[in-house]
Amino acid sequence: MKKVLFFDVDGTLMINELGNNIIPKEVKEQIKRLKSLGHYLFIASGRPIGFLSKQITDAGFDGYVLCNGAHVQINDQLIYEKPIAYEDVLALTQFLDRIDCEYDYETASDCYIDKKFVKFDSFFRQCDINGDKLLHDFDLEDVMNRTLKIEISTDSCKEEIESYIKGKFRYDNHGTQNSFEICSNEVSKASGIKKVLDYLNVPRENSFAFGDGLNDLEMIEYAGHGIAMGNACQRLKEVADEVIGHVEENGLANYLKTIS
Repeated sequence: MKKVLFFDVDGTLMINELGNNIIPKEVKEQIKRLKSLGHYLFIASGRPIGFLSKQITDAGFDGYVLCNGAHVQINDQLIYEKPIAYEDVLALTQFLDRIDCEYDYETASDCYIDKKFVKFDSFFRQCDINGDKLLHDFDLEDVMNRTLKIEISTDSCKEEIESYIKGKFRYDNHGTQNSFEICSNEVSKASGIKKVLDYLNVPRENSFAFGDGLNDLEMIEYAGHGIAMGNACQRLKEVADEVIGHVEENGLANYLKTIS
């Protein structure tokens, strides 16, 4: 029976080597082997598709669960998309402008950021992303109607932001303590995984999910086999079916070798 495997990116699929984020050679070999056996492999990430580097898009994945479940794609076909309601995007934008925070808008295709947000733009460009998808000139109304995720950077307004967004949005700040990732309350990585399994007609018990952070919690709980990396946060380890080796110690590749 075919299996479906879902991989978080940072801290799970990729390691840092000499300052660069890479997919280890052994993991690439296992991706190729598992695909040759007929299994399906997906990225499940908070990132929008524009923030997937070429090494990820060239690795042979069958699709993506992105923006924490707001964007689900199989091969080149978009099968599900859940934007944040326009009126909520507008109100949040006005709130963030009042408290002077930097933020972006992330859609199914691109990431949009006001050119005045120099610090946030510089941060993104240091990450392992496709810089061509980070756009500064755009129709704001059009983008706000297509926004799947908003990411916020703040140096001093964390409590004020959290008070405003709590209950209105699905959010987390797993990347850094000074940033928030905001999506519709109706999505999660788990809801995205379910969309894939239903589309492929693969039973839940034949699914594997690998992660390390709190935004992986629902998918680790939902998957037939929820796997936490050795470097995962403690809460994820507590709900996982299994905890494997550290990402920097070949933990993922070693586990993938056991799947046939």
